[in-house]
Amino acid sequence: MKLSHHIDFDFLLNLPEQTAIEFVRDVEVSLSRASFINNLTVNTDNLIEADIPVNAALFGQQNLEFKSHLVNIEHGARLEPIDINTNAPGWAKVAGHSVVSSAKKGSRVEYRFDITIMLNLPKAEKWGGKALTKMIEFTAQKVLERICSSFPSAVQEAAKELEISFEQVS
Repeated sequence: MKLSHHIDFDFLLNLPEQTAIEFVRDVEVSLSRASFINNLTVNTDNLIEADIPVNAALFGQQNLEFKSHLVNIEHGARLEPIDINTNAPGWAKVAGHSVVSSAKKGSRVEYRFDITIMLNLPKAEKWGGKALTKMIEFTAQKVLERICSSFPSAVQEAAKELEISFEQVS
């Protein structure tokens, strides 16, 4: 089963353009307030690995792993998803980009992302299995919507913290 959701948002950041670019490229800082991500790591090759915790009533707490490659682009960064070969109940693909441009006061930051959840489910052949599959699909869709709706505020909270620390240094 595959479920996808698109995230598209932008905001003003009271920081110089280069500082804002560094912010979007530093995933550990820009996602530091993202409660929907666990075990976030970025290695020296810009490989991002993390888990999306999912509490599915029928299956308990599950972690959907994702891996993406972070690529610096001229005015920001791009995430390229990496397929995961796993026997886990599911995994995620995260792709997209963030771009910074000059604004009258500071910078404008734009985020465009696609998150896809892949669930490994056995083929449902009888009505009970089909009903269970529908319940799992509904739960997964709600989790995906929750993640996507909380993504903008998490990034903006981290950006606000950077603005405050930047003002204190200046």
